[in-house]
Amino acid sequence: MDMQDLNDLYVFSQVVEHNGFTGAAKALGVARSSICRRVSALEERLGIRLVQRTTRHFAVTDLGMEFHGYCVRMVAEAKAAYERVACARAAPSGTIRVSCPAMIAQLVVGPLIPRFVEQNPQVRIAIAATDREVDLEENFDLCIRVRQVPTEDSGLIMRSLGIIQQVLVASRAFLDRHGRPTSPADVSRMKTLAYGSVQGPHVWKLVDPDENELQIRHEPTLIADDMVVVRQAAEGGLGIAQLPLAVCVNEIRQGGLEIVLPDYLAPLHEVQVVFPSRRGMLPAVRSFIDFLGANCVSEVPERQIKRHTGRGSRENVRFWTSREPLHRLLAPTQSGTTDSRRAIRVA
Repeated sequence: MDMQDLNDLYVFSQVVEHNGFTGAAKALGVARSSICRRVSALEERLGIRLVQRTTRHFAVTDLGMEFHGYCVRMVAEAKAAYERVACARAAPSGTIRVSCPAMIAQLVVGPLIPRFVEQNPQVRIAIAATDREVDLEENFDLCIRVRQVPTEDSGLIMRSLGIIQQVLVASRAFLDRHGRPTSPADVSRMKTLAYGSVQGPHVWKLVDPDENELQIRHEPTLIADDMVVVRQAAEGGLGIAQLPLAVCVNEIRQGGLEIVLPDYLAPLHEVQVVFPSRRGMLPAVRSFIDFLGANCVSEVPERQIKRHTGRGSRENVRFWTSREPLHRLLAPTQSGTTDSRRAIRVA
């Protein structure tokens, strides 16, 4: 089938959508007789009748309606192909509206924005730093979220920005006073600090050395919706907290915090950017997503992820953990790291 044939498919789709040859002719700006000839030629090549027409009556046959569905999809895909090329050629510009958890905004997205805007000077970025569940229909181009992996399919398009490892931590002074726990049950009897909302229950998830998922239910002494506040309280000796490594790695290396229960890994979480569709995406939004994907770094490399199924307190539980012990994830990789490595302490 040559390109002329494809044009006839488009003409036929317009005839159906405008309920006749006259309407299609007006929409396309061509003579009615030309439309009639094109559809007749198409019917002749197909060997079927697509429309029943008389001087007073026009009707699409059942097979014609089915054929029309394919024509519509063909036209949509052709438009999408042209849009894709146009987007690739267009310079990113305009405003990108982003929803993002406060912690991710501070530690991941915020430090990268100056470089992105420098590379794309016609782009403006508006970030709503919030920890509540946000819907893309709230006029956001994309949402960045953190989820335990693997996640269920939400129907949205998702791109991973990296893996987060959480750890239980407390200050050396707190552990010296109250003892260093050796089991999750010990932790549940000690003072704890929680990140999130006031409403309970407050539960930490861990994976024991036998690869079973455990849950620690606790009554926190402090609850805050800001991880920095929780980290500061842990450093001040108020209790045990569960925090992402990115939030507390420097404090661990400097000795302000110690890892509690180092043999019990927390299930991994993933930083995800979600958006409704790639089709029709503005060049600025596409560029920002690609930029984040290229510059965000996982705390746990893909090759070190271990996937588990069916061992835990919940039926058919699925969770991922790191193959590496915590002290290896914490080990600095830059030059001159001997002292920093010695500063890491696990309780």
